[in-house]
Amino acid sequence: MSARSVLNAIALSAWLVVSILVFVTVAYVGLIGVGVVGLLIWLICNLIELDAPASVLQTADFLARREQLRAGQRAEEHAASMADRLLSLQSIRFYRYLGAALSVIGIGGFALFQI
Repeated sequence: MSARSVLNAIALSAWLVVSILVFVTVAYVGLIGVGVVGLLIWLICNLIELDAPASVLQTADFLARREQLRAGQRAEEHAASMADRLLSLQSIRFYRYLGAALSVIGIGGFALFQI
């Protein structure tokens, strides 16, 4: 078995556990659970986009070395890295909009049926 297959199995297992926990939460609390899950997705996407965990650990030396490596890249390498970054930002944008929609639906539905 390759390492990639093992990592895929672990990732799918983690998604299964998380989806079961989300389902139980939503079934237990109702529409407000959908809103809370949407807010969590929204928060996680914003943290990923801002690179919050990485930016705390970066030092001036690390940033200077990274800029030197970027300056030494050829135009093709730089374009390829920017294309990868753009693709990841597009998927993050999709999940951010999904989180916002879930938040509006959940909180709006809760307000509609409870108030």
